[in-house]
Amino acid sequence: MDLMQDINPLPWGAQDRFQAHFIVKGNIDQSDDSFLVESKLKTQDHFGSKKVVSVEWVGGKIANILNADNELADMIKKLSYHDAFIWVDPTKSGVRIHGKWKSSHDLGVSKEQFAVYDRIASHIKKNL
Repeated sequence: MDLMQDINPLPWGAQDRFQAHFIVKGNIDQSDDSFLVESKLKTQDHFGSKKVVSVEWVGGKIANILNADNELADMIKKLSYHDAFIWVDPTKSGVRIHGKWKSSHDLGVSKEQFAVYDRIASHIKKNL
């Protein structure tokens, strides 16, 4: 059997992965960890049927505010398991809200996910 080597191999550089970032503009001290939080999920079931049953925010001061918002928790529970992972972190010109990396085929933001990010952004804006 004669195997031919590909003369145009795929590069080992950039991968086909993307993130949607939502930015709340404001003057933020990047060394201040008040806005550095992430969602920790408790789930039930396995694989494709995995569902989020509760959400806890861990990190800076804004975590207490997000944890107190029961409506936000209910909104996140309705998201897919993959979309329920959310990170909030300060940038040079504001606070960034984002989820996991996605392939180009999966990239998109549902109305439900946008509503969750918008609610988080409103809490951030009130506490800037």
